[in-house]
Amino acid sequence: MNEFNIAAQDFLQRVFNKLDAQNIQLDKHWFIDHLCYRVSSLESYHTLKAQFADFAELLIESDVNGRPIATYKFAEPIRFRDWSIQVVELPAPKPGKTTIEGFEHFEVVADVGFDEIKDRYPQAAFSESGLKKDFNPELEISLDELAIKFHPLSLESVIRLEKNEAVYAAVKKSGVLKSLKEHQPLLVGTYPLGMNVSGSDVDVLINVPDLMAAEGLLQKLFSNFENFTIESHMQSAAVTASFDFQGVPFEVFAQVKDSAKQNGNLHFLAEERLLHVGGSSLGEKILALRKAGDKTEPAFAKALGLSGNPYAELLRLQKLSESELRQLLK
Repeated sequence: MNEFNIAAQDFLQRVFNKLDAQNIQLDKHWFIDHLCYRVSSLESYHTLKAQFADFAELLIESDVNGRPIATYKFAEPIRFRDWSIQVVELPAPKPGKTTIEGFEHFEVVADVGFDEIKDRYPQAAFSESGLKKDFNPELEISLDELAIKFHPLSLESVIRLEKNEAVYAAVKKSGVLKSLKEHQPLLVGTYPLGMNVSGSDVDVLINVPDLMAAEGLLQKLFSNFENFTIESHMQSAAVTASFDFQGVPFEVFAQVKDSAKQNGNLHFLAEERLLHVGGSSLGEKILALRKAGDKTEPAFAKALGLSGNPYAELLRLQKLSESELRQLLK
């Protein structure tokens, strides 16, 4: 592990040197959720898997376009500046492609949308091919042989969804994210957090030009789904559509607001990072409260001993750095 940690530190320093040279600064509360380590051969892939087994947990190994990709969670995180990174993705090389062995990129969950990232860093060399994906699209900043990527869901949250086979299949087969592609759909809520209980639904946030258009859009796309209902919410200036697909309940929440900046996403990002910092002990407390009947935000507030409005408190915590969150959890 020590050798691997040294290599990771060197990689991160090289990336941040390149970012600093272009005056690209990452916000302190953004989440560096995983590193990607490339290998040059299938033999090297299996060798590293055997080494990782001594100090990391295999979260998942999947076949993606004919090659295996393994994802590990380290018992001891890689610490760099104010970030701690526990997850490393290990893809086998694509057939016929020459790959340089070593760390290649890291991925970031930010609280702004892709357009704002592009506007914020006009000097960056962007690769937008990953934006075509319906589920967890990504935007890349190329840094010569290295890169960073932005995506709305951390890799660990994606894996939690993938392991819930019925829900993941419903997300894919329903076409909900694809049909809402132009409206910045974000999948948030308890399923990617692993805090789902009986009756939990798949929460999707979207950005719409106006609420009247939202009602027409949601009626058109989802009125043929089972148990479809639609409701306007004057207080929160939103429209929600609820329906079932293959026995899995969905709720689409529409506002005239960038999806990334909606409170539902900001709450989710705060909760995702709190679970990262607090670990399994915090997750177990919150899940017990959820099973006892608490909604997600009040459950987090109760587990953390927060006073005041839990929804407002989570918005406050969402802007804190990792070290500030660790101080809170002491």
